[in-house]
Amino acid sequence: MFRNLAACTVFALILASIPGCGGDSGTISNSITLPTDTQLNLYCEDAGVYPETCELSDPDNPYRLVSVTEMSKWELSDAAPSAKARYYLWATALAKSPSGENQFYVATALHQLYTEGRSENARLQAIKAYRSLLDNFLTSLTYWKADWLPAAPTYAVPLKDWAGMRMYDPRENGLLSLFPNTISDATVSVNQSRFDGLNYLATWGYAYDPTPDAITNLGTLK
Repeated sequence: MFRNLAACTVFALILASIPGCGGDSGTISNSITLPTDTQLNLYCEDAGVYPETCELSDPDNPYRLVSVTEMSKWELSDAAPSAKARYYLWATALAKSPSGENQFYVATALHQLYTEGRSENARLQAIKAYRSLLDNFLTSLTYWKADWLPAAPTYAVPLKDWAGMRMYDPRENGLLSLFPNTISDATVSVNQSRFDGLNYLATWGYAYDPTPDAITNLGTLK
């Protein structure tokens, strides 16, 4: 059986470092294959959704063998070659260290994966991941560094508001709506997708006001 090498890229990640043999004091590091395709097979029903931790046992998850910590996750995310790889990374981070930030970036990677390849599994799992953020980590924050301002200040961003925007209309982030429809009129279609997103939030017990905040340019979820 031939393997589709076009669907994956080999990246070197340090799995373990051991002393070199003989007089060489170097180290030996292994490499693993990170996926670059856009289809997602779920290892369990709630993979990537707190409190499920099954991704730590998923043989398709290359990061289960990597030391993913709260310090290393950002560098690993920057080095990941695809949304699918980032999904596995952040799902691993979430399973090892549950937090709203980790859950949000799982949802983001799934949303990006759906945008890239229209994976239905990714779309449905992204919705579940956003809900998990709201239900389990409602007050969680992430931090933005305003590089465009003098002294590049850092300020906190409520992840609930970002999730609300993603459910309502994620186009500003370059993402597809998670609620596609078959309406041919573009304006009506966008409005229907927005309504569907608001309806999902309402059934979960939340309301999103899309009026943008002056600092974050996000609406407010209540």
